[in-house]
Amino acid sequence: MSKPESIDVQEFPVALAGEKVGAGTGRWRALVVLGIFAVALACYFWSGWWRTPERLTEMGYGVEAAVAIILMMGFAWAFALPASAFLFVTPLLFPPHISTLITTAGVALGTTFGYAVARWVGGPWVERFRDGRLSRFLSRHSSFIALFGIRIAPGGPHGFVNYAAGLAGIPLFRFVAATTAAMAIKSYVYAQAVHNTVGARSLGDALNARTMLSLTAVAILALAGHVLRERFRSRES
Repeated sequence: MSKPESIDVQEFPVALAGEKVGAGTGRWRALVVLGIFAVALACYFWSGWWRTPERLTEMGYGVEAAVAIILMMGFAWAFALPASAFLFVTPLLFPPHISTLITTAGVALGTTFGYAVARWVGGPWVERFRDGRLSRFLSRHSSFIALFGIRIAPGGPHGFVNYAAGLAGIPLFRFVAATTAAMAIKSYVYAQAVHNTVGARSLGDALNARTMLSLTAVAILALAGHVLRERFRSRES
């Protein structure tokens, strides 16, 4: 009959202490994320720009308006808040190529921050996306062309994509580069549509079916290229 293994009782306090430290760190990180989110949300709604984007026109066409749009759009993208109004208002204040630079900079800022929060800060709000379909999809399909296709598709959940990419551990440079490239094209298409539309009161009024179908076709082609690339790789291996 084998002798039962001895259990070192002294190990339990150490393990429990480690669990308490880990839990405490997780709570502090969650509080930091919630605090940043609360402050950003309060500033975003307090400014009034979220419901009356016409207020941006009061700032004129200078650097101040451009910086304000970049910062507010960055906050919106980082915390999955509505940001389509900026894609409509900015072309009203600036020429299409300048408008594209401004909105793309805001997207890049918000994408980087949202990704960083998900990957290196965490918290209950972010962890809820870890086992979601989007996180699982990005874990399997994270090439540049796949990310490009997801980002250029109209109406995508861009804020949630930031969190899912951070949780999936996609390389930051690849993710931000694909997002920036896709959104630069999309922002320019939207800016041209707003400039060429008379009497539009929202981005939806300025976009016609042809524009939406064109962006969707580019997204489908990009994702199809990713699928073909993966099949060729699997055959070679």
